[in-house]
Amino acid sequence: MTDGTIAGLLDEAARQRPNAPFLLGEDGADWTVADVARLSTAGAHWLAEVGVRPGMTVAWQLPAHPPAAVLMLALARAGVTQAPVLHLLRRREVAAAVEVGGADLLIVDETTRAEAPDGIPVLELPADFLAELAHRPNSESPFPAPTAHDPHWIYFTSGSTGLPKGVRHTDSTLLVAAAGYVAHLGLGDHPDDVGTLAFPIAHIGGIIYLTSMLIGGFPAVLVPKVDAATIADVLARRRVTISGSSPAFYQILLAAQLASGRDDPLIPTLRMLIGGGAPCPPELHEKIRKHLRVPVLHAYGMTEAPLTCVSKATDTDEQQIHSCGLPIPGARVRIAHSGEIELCGTNVTPGYVDAVQWAQTTTPDGWFRTGDCGYLRPDGRIVITGRIKDLIIRKGENISPDEIENELLAHPLIDDVAVVGLPDEERGELVCAVVKRSPAHRDVTLDEICAFLDRRGLMKQKWPERLVVVDEFPLTGLGKVAKKVLAEKISGGTGCPS
Repeated sequence: MTDGTIAGLLDEAARQRPNAPFLLGEDGADWTVADVARLSTAGAHWLAEVGVRPGMTVAWQLPAHPPAAVLMLALARAGVTQAPVLHLLRRREVAAAVEVGGADLLIVDETTRAEAPDGIPVLELPADFLAELAHRPNSESPFPAPTAHDPHWIYFTSGSTGLPKGVRHTDSTLLVAAAGYVAHLGLGDHPDDVGTLAFPIAHIGGIIYLTSMLIGGFPAVLVPKVDAATIADVLARRRVTISGSSPAFYQILLAAQLASGRDDPLIPTLRMLIGGGAPCPPELHEKIRKHLRVPVLHAYGMTEAPLTCVSKATDTDEQQIHSCGLPIPGARVRIAHSGEIELCGTNVTPGYVDAVQWAQTTTPDGWFRTGDCGYLRPDGRIVITGRIKDLIIRKGENISPDEIENELLAHPLIDDVAVVGLPDEERGELVCAVVKRSPAHRDVTLDEICAFLDRRGLMKQKWPERLVVVDEFPLTGLGKVAKKVLAEKISGGTGCPS
């Protein structure tokens, strides 16, 4: 990295391996590292022509396709602050994000233009954006060189009130996370490695994955929309070796494998699944190892501190299954007396857009309070036990939904489950298990669930008092179960004797 910036990293990679594949489209269209470096520079000229100036804040809302990747890298050359917005957000949510980020301009494409709010200038990418850039003469960027330590990135994360928080990042904090990710996982160690970017590119993981590809020297397939019916075929056709996203994505690949009825893997080149965003229960690890025949190397982080802990490719099976890995170089982790995980380090945000919000989430000595509960094992690896705010308080007792979910995933009639708390006059909250219906077997009953947890030795106070079976879970833009939405939608179910 010549200057410690993302633009510098891209240019250095283009000099060292210009013909190496980099961005791979689902349809077979490919771009080399040199192609992307040249297109992003041409993109910087296009930005200048449409009125973008250094110092502006430019929001954009695009799916995970090659034009979005090129635009992101072009903005990284432009001396502006860019504020990526998840492409699944609706107009009201987009409006809140651009307001919090103080955006001067919103860039969309034909898939997101309907969600553009009033009150902000909107620019739509040309349908042939990359072709237009490819025909431009090769020249230097018209903008001053970017800097590594100024906060030129704003990402959005939900607050306790539901309003987004604007999380600032620098090229340096993002590259620290990417370098640690590559080192722990050994990305690019295999000469034929091919990855996937199968999650919203506007998530903080988007730029970290792109820069990980540059650091590790491997290409990736960009998947704008994950289709459960075809994604395994796409990965097999593209000879993908590294895939992943969130546990919801792991579940999609697992379901495809089971539905195929085949003993041999649907994706024969796959060597590991990687990701984060939500806990990956041991039972899911085990099922993937059994049926997909690959390990899951899960990570722990958040928008404020991406990829703080990452499993290592060299970890034992036990370490990979029962932890979220070790802190990456530059990241520090400690556990408060309350059990809350606190973080600091060179991958941590320099703060929120709202300085008051940041002060409220940091300790007097400057550590970030995550809101997650967990502990550090003797071998230095971290175990996440749940979110403080997700705890179910039943008759004054704190109950962790994650613990119950992990137990229930071992039941032969349960493929996927979410546990939520529902208001109850007598108990304060009651425990409700929401099971996703499976085409492979009949529905489980509440009596069967309670008897199973009894045999597993789980105290009766933690047994679900209500069971609801659904065809699909409501998901966030990152593929997590939207538990608040799920709880609001539940209106029926049956109780078991107390």
